[in-house]
Amino acid sequence: MASESKYIHNALKQVHLETSCTSINGFSISGLATYLQFPELDFVVDMGECPLSATSINHVFLTHAHGDHARCLMRHHSLRKMMGVERDSVYYLPEKIVEGAKEWIRAEAMFEGVPENKFRLPEICAVEHEKMIPLKYRKDLVLKPFEVKHSVPAMGATLYLHKRKLKDEYLGKTPSEIIELRKNNVEITREVFEPLLSFTGDCLGESLIQNPEIFRSKILVTECTFLDEADEPMSRKKGHTHLQHIVEALEKFSDKILCEKIILTHFSMKYSERHIRDTLDKKLPERFKERIIPFI
Repeated sequence: MASESKYIHNALKQVHLETSCTSINGFSISGLATYLQFPELDFVVDMGECPLSATSINHVFLTHAHGDHARCLMRHHSLRKMMGVERDSVYYLPEKIVEGAKEWIRAEAMFEGVPENKFRLPEICAVEHEKMIPLKYRKDLVLKPFEVKHSVPAMGATLYLHKRKLKDEYLGKTPSEIIELRKNNVEITREVFEPLLSFTGDCLGESLIQNPEIFRSKILVTECTFLDEADEPMSRKKGHTHLQHIVEALEKFSDKILCEKIILTHFSMKYSERHIRDTLDKKLPERFKERIIPFI
């Protein structure tokens, strides 16, 4: 392994990024571990490892059941109890994997010696395609999952900021006029859903084309497992995204892409940090380079 990559395969050596709506802490290398913490949004995507920094976060979204994304789900639950966090966290899982997850969680508890009469499932929320769900402890944030194509059932999602704004026809009204309208039970506001964060989880590159709304989010986190031209067939075989697929999506949507940052995750273990950065520099469209960040 190249010397410049001595930390790239250490799942507890967290990457840290700042964006306009949240910081991002975590790690994501294919086959090792993926966990992405968004502290200001009280939200975690996947739990392939569980550092202590994750234990204060109340909402966890699991994109799919592969171990490098899911194996520490109950470690999160247990650590919170050990550290005296009284509030139950909420685990948002694709509907298709919920029953299997419950069986796995029970089996893990029994393996650890938890008495049957003391076993209790954590709070699990089954999520469905396009069904909007307010986060339990952040009612101003709404989750909208969408299906992606992977080798197993998988989902991404968009997290929206939900707020109310004054309707256009009432802009410019004085405070006294607004008060009078409210007294007369006039609905003067409208609901607004502002897309803050989209994440795809593991998916075939075509999932980017099939979910164009993700390019409206301030922050888009999407996988980029394979980079080299010779690896493109492998990306399809394994159900992952190749860099070329991302380039195609960027070119297809072009001026419709509103993302402030596009964060690339889940690079294959075989690539060094230098190779990742050099390849992105060579192959990404020039106009998007400043917005695209490799999560390494």
